[in-house]
Formats: sequence, structure tokens, C-alpha cells
Amino acid sequence: MKKFITLLVCMVFVAFSFAQKPKEETPAAAKAAFAAKYPTAEKVKWGVEKPGEFEVEFTLNKIATSALYDAAGKLLETEGEMKESQLPQAVKATISKDFAGYKLDEIEISTDAKGSVTYEMEAVKGKNKLEISFDENGKLLSKEPLKQD
Repeated sequence: MKKFITLLVCMVFVAFSFAQKPKEETPAAAKAAFAAKYPTAEKVKWGVEKPGEFEVEFTLNKIATSALYDAAGKLLETEGEMKESQLPQAVKATISKDFAGYKLDEIEISTDAKGSVTYEMEAVKGKNKLEISFDENGKLLSKEPLKQD
């Protein structure tokens, strides 16, 4: 009997060790809000950013884009790739002045729920690699060094 109980306890531990954490399902409200805002989106892929926030990655007009929604379907933020030539003149002017000689990469435009626009990118010059961001008026918001690959 003692062997049976020991075996049973071991089986329970083994069963629980293989149990997976249930995935948080994307709420219908978030999916509906997304479908209404981006009816022509392609390659749509949903995921959980953090509890209660759901990120959808998609392609819109051949541009990689993402949006963040809460469980009620409120749009929290959007991000999209862009080219250097599409940056506002004020941002270009600040880059020319403060980051001359840097090569820009992974340029994104980000819009929060209040409509505030931020331009984020990597700037590389030799071994110096930075992540920088600007507001739409060209004001430098952040400048962080990136780890070398």
C-alpha cells in the first residue's frame, strides 16, 4: 500500500510538471475594435503583451505595423515602420545637428492613446549604437546606448 501511495504521488507530480499555463485569450472587444479600425489588415497575429493588454501585429499597405489594445477594446498604442525620408523636417534637422554621421535603422512611428506621436530609431556610428526617440517637433526625448551584438 505504501508503494502504491508513493507511486500515486509521483504520478501527480509528473502530471503537473507537464501542465501548461493557460493562454490568455484575446477578448472579442479587442478583435472587433481592431477589425473596425483596420479592415484591410493582412497577416494578422495576436499575442499578449502583458496581462490585460493584447498586441496585434499585422501588415497594412505593405508596412509592418502593430497595435496594442486593452481587454475592453480601447486602442492604447500603434507602431509602424517608416523610412528616413518620411521623418518630419524638424526631426531630420535635430538628427543632422546632434547625430551627424550616424546611420539610422529600424525607424518607427508610435502613436499613443492620446494621439501623441513619437519617432523611435537606432542610430549607429562606428561602434557607438544608440536608441533615440523624438517628438513630432524634433525634440530629443531619449538617448540610450544599445548593447553591441
